[in-house]
Amino acid sequence: MSRYYWLKLKRDFFKRHDIRIVEDMPNGKDYILFYLKLLVESVDHEGNLRYSDTIPYNENMLASVTNTNIDIVRAAMEVFKQLDLIEILDDATIYMTEINTMLGNETEWARKKREYRARVNEKKREAIEDNSRTKKDNVRQEKEIEKEIDNNIPNGILCRENSTTPAVKEIIDYLNTKTGKHFRWQTEQTKKNVNARLKEGYTVDDFKTLIDNKVAEWKDDPKMRNYLRPETLFRPGHFESYLNQVADKAESVRDWI
Repeated sequence: MSRYYWLKLKRDFFKRHDIRIVEDMPNGKDYILFYLKLLVESVDHEGNLRYSDTIPYNENMLASVTNTNIDIVRAAMEVFKQLDLIEILDDATIYMTEINTMLGNETEWARKKREYRARVNEKKREAIEDNSRTKKDNVRQEKEIEKEIDNNIPNGILCRENSTTPAVKEIIDYLNTKTGKHFRWQTEQTKKNVNARLKEGYTVDDFKTLIDNKVAEWKDDPKMRNYLRPETLFRPGHFESYLNQVADKAESVRDWI
């Protein structure tokens, strides 16, 4: 199913302290323009920037795809990292840290449903404004319009999603036990990432397997253990590859045995 994305900038975006700091630097306005281009480039990848699954972007490639001077790219990337505007992940993926507060999206069906409801609401408005109709006629037309809505919305579209709260809590509690940290399962971004992976068909056991293996791999690394956190482990660009990495390791062990 097609999905449409857009970038939402708050009205006070250019008044933010970090943005003002960058803008006041030599070539600062060029840095900001480059930053906005990176955000736009990342919107349909949920904030992740890579040339392909196997090839990460380097500075020359970023200069080319954003039409930005290479010296600006090099200097700006260092500034963005220092201000936590970007994060370079362990697989060299560039992650735009602010994307979750700026990203809007909807499926093609959601767009069609929204447009359809707008047309229906317009019919309602016209019906109300038509003073020549009697109250009985208006009531009958309202029912016909509502029936038309019901007949055009696919089965199940109005059903609530099954509650996944127990699963989210179990997964985050397990992560906290393994890492000795205190992540909150109620955090909106955490719930969003976990629920999205569950909807994709992954199980609670898949989460626990991934956690076990990444903890074993990263816990003794002073730098990488900082990434033992929900937003890194359960991000859509990471989860499948981490889980496949786990599967590959298990397969290698079996082959060795």
